[in-house]
Amino acid sequence: MYLNKEIKIYASKIINYEIDNISDGNKKRQVEDLYDGLEIENIPYTNKIKEKAQELKKYNIHYMDAYHIAYAEHKNLDYFITVDKQLVNACKRANLKLKVVNPMEFIMEVI
Repeated sequence: MYLNKEIKIYASKIINYEIDNISDGNKKRQVEDLYDGLEIENIPYTNKIKEKAQELKKYNIHYMDAYHIAYAEHKNLDYFITVDKQLVNACKRANLKLKVVNPMEFIMEVI
């Protein structure tokens, strides 16, 4: 149970890249405003992250998603939260150290 623990949010070059490439100016501004209001620690890139991302592609995890997961595992995070059901299922097959869950599953586990 996480109720008495601090929940931290992390970012990576991949998140920054994706935000930079949002073509809808309104949506991009909303995402930037969301991130500006949060205390976020950046995870630095390493070759181990690249290797893990390459390995994750064997489980039909898309290129960018593989890097998101590789960054999270490299940082030894407990959870990666996504609304992408295919990603959640693919990560279950990949036997990861972190839990890849949707927001509702995360809430159910931490309360």
